[in-house]
Amino acid sequence: MSIICRWALALLFFSWPAILVAQEQAGSVFDLADKVVDMFSGEIPRSSGKLPLKWVVAPVVGYSPETSWQFGAGAKLLFPASADSTRTSFIEVAVRYTLNQQILTSPEYTFFSPREQFIHRGELVYRKFPQFYYGIGNATPETNEELFSYTTLGIEHLSYRRAYRQLYAGAGFRVSSTYDIELDPEGQLAQDLPTGSSPYQVVGFDLGLMFDNRNNVLSTTSGMLAEFRQRIHRQKLGSDFNYSVGILDVRNYWRPFEHRKDIVAVQLYGYFSYGETPFVELATLGGDMIMRGYYEGRYRDNHLLAAQAEYRWHIWRDLGAVGFVGLGDVASRFGEFSLPDIKPSVGAGLRYALIPEENLNIRFDFAVGKGTSNFYINISEAF
Repeated sequence: MSIICRWALALLFFSWPAILVAQEQAGSVFDLADKVVDMFSGEIPRSSGKLPLKWVVAPVVGYSPETSWQFGAGAKLLFPASADSTRTSFIEVAVRYTLNQQILTSPEYTFFSPREQFIHRGELVYRKFPQFYYGIGNATPETNEELFSYTTLGIEHLSYRRAYRQLYAGAGFRVSSTYDIELDPEGQLAQDLPTGSSPYQVVGFDLGLMFDNRNNVLSTTSGMLAEFRQRIHRQKLGSDFNYSVGILDVRNYWRPFEHRKDIVAVQLYGYFSYGETPFVELATLGGDMIMRGYYEGRYRDNHLLAAQAEYRWHIWRDLGAVGFVGLGDVASRFGEFSLPDIKPSVGAGLRYALIPEENLNIRFDFAVGKGTSNFYINISEAF
């Protein structure tokens, strides 16, 4: 665990410019403490002429097939980087406990520097997470289902610098420790003992390239994101395994009608792992973000390719509805993706705006997959 402490100090140093920006706009910690009572009103006025802060503090109630019902509390701090900022920086903290006896917390942040010369983002992760395992491959049967659990504590940080207009290049690091791994002694996991079946830690660095002109990173209504990140974990850095992971995320948003607030959103997502990848970090199909309708990890392998499209209707005031479709699959090798194996996802949902000016919604989704269906309750859009 000591290596995480050392990397935590590195995270503080690495993100120090972003912290300074946040302090410059938010005022001192003591200024913030003086206004604790005002936080729950949703906005902290800045009599000094500094930019306003907005808070969302609320109980968290959600549902997904991976967690069952989840309960907890969350807070989100929103603030602009400068007076002419078009996008909002944020810090989000939430702690959730689920009826599956899982504990989830992943404080995260995104800071935009003035004029968006830099974008800093990262998260701290703590997961105590029992979940189902079905094997590795894109055709594993439902009868393979077995329960295993693990605990993960980790840190991730990535800083981007503007290279040209909305094109950014960046670098960062990731440190994670996985322990308290419990396997069913009669199950397939205990027989196969794939990489990551015993406690381990991974240390690596990230390289990224990103085009981003979205109008809002919390809930986008226009613009495009195209990002590729390459994670490289090496024993020379302190990792127990040598492996790499490439992550591709391409999204586009637009309004099809000028006189309405409806939005069309599309996403292409890829996850590609090579080397000694721990089995809990292999590509997984399903979850509340992409390929809704499938239990996250129902299909697991080295690579994932998935795409989804969503139409978001504005019904009345703060109420909306969505319809979405998706296609995706996992494969051991990139050349093994095939059309006959592709799995479908289709669904619909309702939206209610918690912060209309930030397009921050609570969402209720119901989705159907191949031989499966699930519903989800969460805050913010799936993508």
